[in-house]
Amino acid sequence: MRNRGILILILGVLTLSGPGCKQQNKGSAEFAEEMISAKTLGLAYLEENQLEEAEAEFLKIIKMDSDEVMGYANLGIVYLRMGSFEQAEEWLRKAIKMEPEDPDVRLILAKVYEMNGSSEEAIDELEKIMQFSPGHVKSLYNLTELYATLQGQQSMQKRLDFTKQLIEKVPGNIVPRLNLIEILIMEDKPDPALEQMEEIQQIFPVFPKEAVEYFDQSLAALRSGSAKTASTSFMIFHNYLKVTTPYQAGMMDLKGPGGALVGSPVVTFDQQQLGFQSADWEAVLAAIKFTDITSTAGVGFLLEKEANGEGAGKGRTHITACDYNGDGDIDLYVGRVNPQTQSYEHYLFKNEWGVFQDVTSQAGIVHKGAEYSARFADYDNDGFLDLHIVTEGSDLLYKSTGEESFEEVSERAKVNEPGPGNGSLFFDHDHDGDLDLYVTRSGPNALFRNNSDGTFLQQPESSLSGENVITTDAGFGDFDEDGDIDLLVVNNNASIKLFSNQRQGVFKDITGEAGLESEEGSTAVAVGDYNNDGFLDLFIASAISGNSSLYLNKGDGTFKADEESEEVTLSLTGLLAYDASFLDFDNDGYLDLLVVGEPEQEGDQGVYLFHNDGAGKFWLSPDILPEDLKTGSRITSFDYNDDGDTDLAIVGLEGSIRLLRNDGGNNHHYIKMKLVGLRAGSAKNNYYGIGAKVEVRSGSLYQSKVVTEPNIHFGLGSREKAEVIRILWTNGVPQNMFFPATNQDLIEEQQLKGSCPFMYTWNGEEYQFIKDIMWQSALGMPLGIMGEATEYAPSGASVDYIKIPGEQLQLKKGAYSMQLTGELWEAIYVDKIELVVLDHPQSVEVYVDERMGPPSLSGFKLYQVEKKQLPISATDGIGADLLPLIIERDD
Repeated sequence: MRNRGILILILGVLTLSGPGCKQQNKGSAEFAEEMISAKTLGLAYLEENQLEEAEAEFLKIIKMDSDEVMGYANLGIVYLRMGSFEQAEEWLRKAIKMEPEDPDVRLILAKVYEMNGSSEEAIDELEKIMQFSPGHVKSLYNLTELYATLQGQQSMQKRLDFTKQLIEKVPGNIVPRLNLIEILIMEDKPDPALEQMEEIQQIFPVFPKEAVEYFDQSLAALRSGSAKTASTSFMIFHNYLKVTTPYQAGMMDLKGPGGALVGSPVVTFDQQQLGFQSADWEAVLAAIKFTDITSTAGVGFLLEKEANGEGAGKGRTHITACDYNGDGDIDLYVGRVNPQTQSYEHYLFKNEWGVFQDVTSQAGIVHKGAEYSARFADYDNDGFLDLHIVTEGSDLLYKSTGEESFEEVSERAKVNEPGPGNGSLFFDHDHDGDLDLYVTRSGPNALFRNNSDGTFLQQPESSLSGENVITTDAGFGDFDEDGDIDLLVVNNNASIKLFSNQRQGVFKDITGEAGLESEEGSTAVAVGDYNNDGFLDLFIASAISGNSSLYLNKGDGTFKADEESEEVTLSLTGLLAYDASFLDFDNDGYLDLLVVGEPEQEGDQGVYLFHNDGAGKFWLSPDILPEDLKTGSRITSFDYNDDGDTDLAIVGLEGSIRLLRNDGGNNHHYIKMKLVGLRAGSAKNNYYGIGAKVEVRSGSLYQSKVVTEPNIHFGLGSREKAEVIRILWTNGVPQNMFFPATNQDLIEEQQLKGSCPFMYTWNGEEYQFIKDIMWQSALGMPLGIMGEATEYAPSGASVDYIKIPGEQLQLKKGAYSMQLTGELWEAIYVDKIELVVLDHPQSVEVYVDERMGPPSLSGFKLYQVEKKQLPISATDGIGADLLPLIIERDD
């Protein structure tokens, strides 16, 4: 879902392309590229709270174009965050003069007044918004919040009226309904409060088990007509709901990311496109060929076809690619019928400088029997990719040992349920930080919830189990941009299904309202943003001739059939399509489309490669694939030789496999990257960031992708650099990379945005960082995150003692000044802060116990050290000498 920050961007686009330009170079492509880069950097710096850098970019925007509203408005946000309220008001007033009826700009101004202690002026500004934009949700919510701080019956009535209006605008949001119940109970109106409680019960998926008792108590009291009796139990119930994901999602809609700072823009980037700016794309494509290297890669025997030709028809031949051993080369796992012996065989091929070696036995993969698919995923968040295999019997799970071998743990992990499986998918369906397992079957599908301890729990009553139909494929992504992962399921003998994530592990079938009802025959789905607008689009392959179709996301999670690409429609009319994939084979920054299948007329073409022209329209690209590649059943794409372009593996109808190397695709620039999620802290992200959204802005080129595997690839066309890569992790926290390197591999580790409070002291010249504090009071934080341990930090109150060197704390205007900052992730509870001055001989060093541990019961203890006993030696795990680093104090 787009929020307030985007509207400012849209205003910028309209101004950029509008008439009446004052500067001669405004209409040039160079000017537009520079303007978009400045917007992108300014918003990204603002999101990272790098305020001085953001200020410079927005001032640059205004200097380039004095009519650019976005620059003025976002400067207002910068100065608001700096605490410079007069400057913030000055720039926002200029923006309002240019766009007097922009509710988002006035909302920021209202926040300035509120932060400066002028609630009446803030209310006045918000009520002006109601005159020309009465349905502006964030303004309505802010009005209810401000009136809640004022005394008197008139303020109470205003709060009530605006809360009711808010519910009319967002009936599915539980936050205003809970607030309305609170007001009604305070006003001693049990009947309407009871009505709202019953509405909450319908809207909220599943109450936390701790909250059920207090919900029932509140309900009983209201039914008896006693609002006063319901007051306490409802307050407890309300507080329990505040920590749930539906409540937090509701707050996100009402206040936006950043919570207290209304108007904080989220970098979804200005998506104005200037068109494809490379050389003539037909000339570029003429230099690209896919070359069959199956034999030279050491796996020529995979070209052999099954004698009866039934391998692919039964779905038994499959191939999957990943770097299972972490050496930087993409390896392969293959299952197929041996044409000579007619027995089923499987192989793990290790990539050694472009030649594949069979290491199946050494790796410990020793099972027997036919398979239907395989998938690599790090289910236990240890950083090593594990292997899940769908077989004709019970499915298999191999856990990586981290030493290029696997251990079969299917029974221990509780995923060895028998069933006629077709494929599997790993994604975090409940957003708890680990990957859950979804198995597609010829019958009800199976969802296994990851318990974060190496085991799974099947969810037989899950709404994702589906009907008793044949499911052939599935894909995931945040299709409606509401911050959670949705699931699309492809059925062969029924319509496809789109399940919208309602949080708390609950999904809702919205296929009809999303515009995706289809006939039977569907075989596969490709998910990708092929028109570069920030929303995930679809291609649905069908085994019924003429039924394969592109679906364009309309920007709200609903879809329309895309009939603009006539060559796709015409080419696929006579094709029984079995698989499809979006890929950027020429690295121009726009997703192309590959479709494989079987032609209705024998001898006709059954493999089609379509090139994206940069405007979201696809054109047939003949002569790029091998001429004798006529049919196919499965596609796997990967960078086999690590040269920066996308190579292919195609499974044929007769069970053969061909490896096709992309020659020439890397003539354009590219970015290759991996994500690394933290395995500590809140643990809300899986190790490889599967399900995260990654966005890239390079001048006028914008791209977005959902992460489905560890290796992420973006083409940049002729552009030599990108300004910003933005990662929206699955826990909703954004992260920006500025000016990332191109044409090489990048690894981006999740940055913890702060946790414990930070302490700063005035040292006579400036505030100086001392350390993070209050570790002893982590209020029950789990200590064994993502592992098998279930220990928790003590939840009782404690007293922390922090040593501050004397030179770091000096008088400021006759007083000692310290600052404590809350670092976003955790709430701070402080009852008392006391400063104790300690005098000691210079020859004696003093210490206090700052370790994390149980709450101190013994009180203050001072450790005095006069003669230090230094270690004789200190080495790390590989024998490096660390002694020089630890015998002297550093910063």
